[in-house]
Amino acid sequence: MSANSPAPARRRSRRQETRLWRVPVVRVERVTPRLARVTVRDDSLAELAGAGTDQHVMIYLYPGDVVLPEPLTLESARGLWSQVRPMTRTYTVRRHDPVTNEVDFDFVLHGDSGPASAWAERVGVGDELIFVGPSPAYQPDPAADWYLLAGDETALPAIASILRVLPEDKRALAFVEIADAAEEQPVPGITWLHRGGVPAGECTVLVDTIRAAELPGGLPEVWMAGERAAMLAVRAHLLDERGFPRQRVRPTTYWRLGESGN
Repeated sequence: MSANSPAPARRRSRRQETRLWRVPVVRVERVTPRLARVTVRDDSLAELAGAGTDQHVMIYLYPGDVVLPEPLTLESARGLWSQVRPMTRTYTVRRHDPVTNEVDFDFVLHGDSGPASAWAERVGVGDELIFVGPSPAYQPDPAADWYLLAGDETALPAIASILRVLPEDKRALAFVEIADAAEEQPVPGITWLHRGGVPAGECTVLVDTIRAAELPGGLPEVWMAGERAAMLAVRAHLLDERGFPRQRVRPTTYWRLGESGN
């Protein structure tokens, strides 16, 4: 197939039953100076069928003085909406271990400017995490000749998961924008791009690097996520300058500069 061949729509795993989990935090690790990994473990998570890649859940963040119904279910939580609604933020599952019933979530830390970041700064072992989901997950197209993954640190959990499931006989290029070298993680296959002091959302290093890269021929598949303007810039380059098929380039906005973040 050529790069201009028709392409099917992006594939997703089948949607699982949506439910609410209320589970204890068993571990909190500062992976890098600006990233905290929160691990939850509970027997109920045996029913969370992990599909990998960019599968995500909706985290519910309640004010500390709210009395929650018992048992807390999706239905009882919704029944409380007339009195109080939780702050909600979407997070990718960084790791799901069906043997130990553990799930990891990675939180980019930026002080109290976002409710999830503020929660992750304070959370400790024994605290509870409430989340609803899971979502369907992106399924890489096996017909693609090669894969391009791109994003900032908010997309790293998904990119790391996608890299683990890509066909070993296919080439993959992965570019991740981060603040500096201290934010790099031991994830094979990633090219790290440093902002060099430029604020997140204002840096062009991602699109500049992809524009300068020597990309393979053949049918591509592009997965990318991050700040909206950066995603649109990369998409415009791939479509307008590289001539990629429109169906093969579908960016996802994880956040927008100037809006309250995670």
